[in-house]
Amino acid sequence: MSEREVAMLEWFKQCWPGPMVRDSVWMFAFGESMHFIGLCLLFGSMLVVDLRLMGFYKQISVGAALAFLPFALAGFLINAASGWLFFTSAPAMYWENSAFHLKMWLIVLAGLNALAFTLWEHRKVSLLGPGEDTPLAARALAGVSLLLWFSVLLLGRWLPLFTVGTN
Repeated sequence: MSEREVAMLEWFKQCWPGPMVRDSVWMFAFGESMHFIGLCLLFGSMLVVDLRLMGFYKQISVGAALAFLPFALAGFLINAASGWLFFTSAPAMYWENSAFHLKMWLIVLAGLNALAFTLWEHRKVSLLGPGEDTPLAARALAGVSLLLWFSVLLLGRWLPLFTVGTN
């Protein structure tokens, strides 16, 4: 690890809430609980939205399925906050973890996929009623979304398996 990386990781280690997490007997467990709640909101909502966009549950209008997107966003924000809690508690451990790096890249790709859907497909599909098919592009973006978020979920579970460093 370069001197620059060591300095950067030390800076992250001193960022809030890292020192507080390391000094607490319950804070990390609280973060895990919040991460699980965020995961349920994010993944559960994306399942409803993406499966409907892919052509499942056609009895539900696309607009009704899209109403779950604010819950997905809330889940993402909870996970981002609790993920920051984890990272600042032991940045070197995460930084040296290949599963962590891949997880972060997949989150970026999932965000770009969501942006593409928002820019190009959201308006088209929001007015579709029950039983109507979504365009191919919307179905493809929904399939990619599920694949990316499921992969992020798996990589999160696999983080301990790839841990090589410590603070």
